[in-house]
Amino acid sequence: MNIKEYINSKIGVSIYNLTKNNEIISTFNLSDYPTFYDMKVINTNPFSGEQLFVFILNSNKLNKLFFNKINNLSNTLLFVDNDDDFKNNPTYYKKLLISHGYKYHKVDNNKIMVFIYDISEYKDNPDWLNSENWANPDLWEK
Repeated sequence: MNIKEYINSKIGVSIYNLTKNNEIISTFNLSDYPTFYDMKVINTNPFSGEQLFVFILNSNKLNKLFFNKINNLSNTLLFVDNDDDFKNNPTYYKKLLISHGYKYHKVDNNKIMVFIYDISEYKDNPDWLNSENWANPDLWEK
């Protein structure tokens, strides 16, 4: 997945730069979007599929308070610093984020880890779940 294209496909993008990491802002061309440096105010329409919330944070911010604050957001992209804590406990953090519905997206950058929660892509439909398998009278006797 191309992260820049994914961000550009969304209509409303809000950046929450909790680490004040301007390198990520410039790498992913995020300077044109409104940027906030704390989470005191999150203006959201939780039912909008075109609104994206981008969080730039350290692994130590991945705690219950953070997840409680963002649990009603339907589209969230996390840039997590690949800091020493993340490097020492990568399995823990990946499992934590996956358990909250995030998908890991590999990028060619050892400094960050990218995770996306997009409700519209939350569950992939399996191949067998289609009308040909379920509503095909020719297969009823098999």
